[in-house]
Amino acid sequence: MPSFIDTLFGAAAALMHPLDADPAPELSDAELLEQAERLAEEQAAAADETIVITADAPAESASSVRLTRDQLRYRSRTQPSDFLRNVPGIMVSQHAGGGKADQYFVRGFDADHGTDVAIFADGVPVNLTSHGHGQGYADTHWMIPETIRSVEVHKGPYAARFGDFYTAGAMELTTLDKIDGPTVWIAAGSSATGPVRFDRVDRRLVGMASPSLRKGDRSLIALQVAENDGPFANPQDFRQGNALVKWADELGPGTLKLQTTWYLGKWNQSGQLPEREVEAGRVDRFGSLDPTEGGNAMRASVSASYQAGPARVMAYGVANQLQLYSNFTLYARDTENGDQIEQTDDRLLGGFDASYEQRISQGRLQALVTAGVQGRADNVETSLRHTAERRRLDTCFGETMGPCNHTDNRIRNLAAYVEANVMPNHWLHLQPAVRVDRFSWGVDDLEMQGVSSHASASIASPKLSAQIHADDTVTFFANAGMGFHSNDARAAVSTNGDGALARAIGGETGLRMKPSSASRVSADVWYLRLSSEQVWSGDAGGTEASDPTRRFGIDVEGSVDAAPWLSLDANVTWAHATFVANRGNNGALALAPRWMGSGGATVHGQTGFVAVRARGIGDRPGNDDGSLTAQGYLIFDVIAGQQLGSVELNLTINNALDTAWREAQFAEASRVTPTGELVEQMHYTPGMPLTATMTAAYTW
Repeated sequence: MPSFIDTLFGAAAALMHPLDADPAPELSDAELLEQAERLAEEQAAAADETIVITADAPAESASSVRLTRDQLRYRSRTQPSDFLRNVPGIMVSQHAGGGKADQYFVRGFDADHGTDVAIFADGVPVNLTSHGHGQGYADTHWMIPETIRSVEVHKGPYAARFGDFYTAGAMELTTLDKIDGPTVWIAAGSSATGPVRFDRVDRRLVGMASPSLRKGDRSLIALQVAENDGPFANPQDFRQGNALVKWADELGPGTLKLQTTWYLGKWNQSGQLPEREVEAGRVDRFGSLDPTEGGNAMRASVSASYQAGPARVMAYGVANQLQLYSNFTLYARDTENGDQIEQTDDRLLGGFDASYEQRISQGRLQALVTAGVQGRADNVETSLRHTAERRRLDTCFGETMGPCNHTDNRIRNLAAYVEANVMPNHWLHLQPAVRVDRFSWGVDDLEMQGVSSHASASIASPKLSAQIHADDTVTFFANAGMGFHSNDARAAVSTNGDGALARAIGGETGLRMKPSSASRVSADVWYLRLSSEQVWSGDAGGTEASDPTRRFGIDVEGSVDAAPWLSLDANVTWAHATFVANRGNNGALALAPRWMGSGGATVHGQTGFVAVRARGIGDRPGNDDGSLTAQGYLIFDVIAGQQLGSVELNLTINNALDTAWREAQFAEASRVTPTGELVEQMHYTPGMPLTATMTAAYTW
C-alpha cells in the first residue's frame, strides 16, 4: 500500500469538524427529520416481526450488520459465542476449552480475547482493561443463549459512543425484555470421537418466565445450569450456572429499567497441543500434555437506566473473578516443575453513560445532535504465579521468590462526545462527531511495600461519515475516524503514560443495494492503521505492545429470498495486514487473518425449517517470518427446527462432515519433556468434531 495513504487518512481525520448550519431555503416538508426517524423505527419493528434470513444493518456504514432474534434462530445457538461467529465478517474460536474467553477475528485482526474489538451487553461493557490474562479480555459465557434478542456489529472506529478497544469494531448484544409465556428448554448434545461412536453427553437446562409485578410492566427471569465434557480424553468438566433478571416500567415521564446477572463456572482444559506431537502420534489430537490446566470464573452485575424523552442515563456495577491455569511452553523454562502458570483477576468496576438528544432545524437544514458523557472505574488485583499441577511454587521459574507479579491496579476513564446526524436535503446525511477520553492509572506492587506508580493520558477521536441515498435501492457510504485501545495499567505507568493509548486511524467507502424486495447486497473497501498492537507472549503469559501496523481489505455480503420457502446468504472478507516498518520480513504480521467467510441456505415454512451453513478462514502466517502456518478450515453446520403446538424441537449438528480442524493457534517455543529439544512450532486447540445437540422447548 503506498505510504501516502497513511498521510491521507491522518489528514482527513485531523481536519474533521462539525458542519456550519447556515440558513437555507425552506424544505417543502419541514418535518423531514421526524419522517426519517419514524421510517427507521417502522423498518426496525418490521424486521423484528418478520422471519427473514438477511442481515438488516443500521445506517452507519456499508459494513454494519444487525441480526435479529428471528434471523438468529436459523443459526447454531448452543452457546453465546455461536451468535458472534455467525455474524458476517466475524470469526470466533474456542480458546483452550471450557469457560475461558473466546478468540475474536475481525478485519485482519487476531484480536485474541478482545483487545481490538469492543463488546457490550445491554449497554454494559464486557471488555476488561488491565486483565490478568490479557488486555481487553471479553468473556461472554455468563450470557444465556436463549435470552439474546439481537447482535449488532459496527466495523471500524466511526461511532463516537464507543471508546476503549474500539479499533477494528464494536459488537452489541441485546437481551429480551420479556417472553409470551413461561418456557423450559432441555438440551443434550454429544460429540463423535470415532466414525459413528458418540460417548459424551453434554446437558443444559434453561427456564424463563415474565411474571408481572404491576400492570403494564415488563420483566424477565432466566436461569441456566449446564455441564459440558466435550470430546477430550481429559474431560473439560465445564460446569456453570447463570441467571438474568430484568424489570422495566413507566415511571414519571420516562421508563426505568433494572437488571442483574450472575454466573459461576469451573472447568478443565486440554491446552494447546504441539503439532509435531500430534502428527507423530505421540499424543491424540483430543489428548493433553498437562491435564491440570483449567480455571474458575465468577461474574455478577447490576445496572439501572432511565430514559425520559431525549435524555437517557445508565449506571452499572460488575464484580468479576478469574483463576486460570495454563501451560503454553510445557518444559521450556523449568525442566523440573514445568511451565504451568496461574493467572488471577479479582475486580470491581463501575460506570455510567448519559446522553441527551436535541433536534435542530435551521431553514432547509435538519439535524439531530447527541451529546454524552461516560465514566468507568476499575479496581483490580492481578497476579501471575508459577505453578505445578495447580500448586503454587515459591519461585518464579527459578529466578525470584514469590509471584512473578502481584499488583493492585486502578484505572479511571472519563469521556465526553458529541455526534450529529445532519440532513441538508432528503438524499444526503452527514454525521460529524468527536470524542475525548481521559485516562488515569495507578499501580501498587503488593509484594514490595511502598512501591506505587501513577500515570495519565488523554486522547481525542474525531469522526465523519456520509450517506448518499441515490434512490430507493442504492445508498453510498463514506466513513473516516479515529479510535483507540488502552494498554495495560502496568505498562502505562512504566512509561508515564507515553504510548498508553494506541491510536487507530481508519476509513472505508462502500454501498448497500436492494435490487429487489427479496434481495440485498453490500460491499466496502476499508483501511486501518494502528500505532501499537497487543501481541501474545507465551513466556510472560500475557500481551505486550508491538510496532505500528496497517491493514486494508474488502467486505462483500449478500442475501436473497430465492423462493417463498428458500433463503440464501453469503459473505466473504479479505484483509491484508503488515507492520508499517519492514523488519526484513516484508512486513509480515503473525496470525493476521486474510480470507474469512460464511454462508448458508435455509428452507423454511410456517412451523419448521432446515438450514445448512458453512464458515471458514484461510491459512495465515503462524509467525512473523512466515516459516510456520496457522491452518485454515471450512466446516459445515446443519440446523433444523419444528414447532409442534406448545413444543419446539431443534437439532443442531456442528461440523456435520466431521472435519479435523484447528481453532486457537499460536507459535510457541516449547519443550515437550524435561530432557527434550526446545522447538518452535504451532500449538493448537483442536476444533470440535461432529457434535449433535437436541433441544426441546415447552411453553405454557
